[in-house]
Amino acid sequence: IKKEKQNEMLVEKLCHRFPKCNSISQKADLAFCIAQLKINEKSLKCLNDLFKLYKDALFDEDVFKSFASIVSKAKKFIKPEMKQGLEEWEARLSEHSETGMDNVLAGTKAQRAKVRAAKRAARNATRATQKKYYDSTDDEEESEDGKSDEEENASENKENSVPRSKSELAKGKSASNTREGRSRRLRSINA
Repeated sequence: IKKEKQNEMLVEKLCHRFPKCNSISQKADLAFCIAQLKINEKSLKCLNDLFKLYKDALFDEDVFKSFASIVSKAKKFIKPEMKQGLEEWEARLSEHSETGMDNVLAGTKAQRAKVRAAKRAARNATRATQKKYYDSTDDEEESEDGKSDEEENASENKENSVPRSKSELAKGKSASNTREGRSRRLRSINA
């Protein structure tokens, strides 16, 4: 590229590609290509005007280094009237680099928190499932016995108060252990 006009147009076209990039490495490659071009005052003005297109990529170290090299090259040939504009652009680059890094760190922290919350939710769901399983297992054990703890306590109280028939006394069985006694006990509990 021999003509300055071609250089300026190439800088502008490369800047317009920043929003279309899918990865930060592509943005770093574009910034590197821009840094390899010969920069003049019009190119600097174009970079300053199109700042909004690449400001979100400045958090990356490679992208920032490429733009910092452009600034250092420009300081060598810049005219005194453009020096203030270059210093403002450099300050904007540094500012957005720092805030971009803060945003990346915040995003990383949020992602970690999200992963921890998902793990916690999964762990709580597992515990709830286990609790339901153990509760159902306890219910099955109670149904195998035919009595729950409350039913056993109630039957002990009723055993003492339920009168026994002569035939049950002869067999040595209480009324609560017979089928009739159990059904009476269940009816009294349900009532």
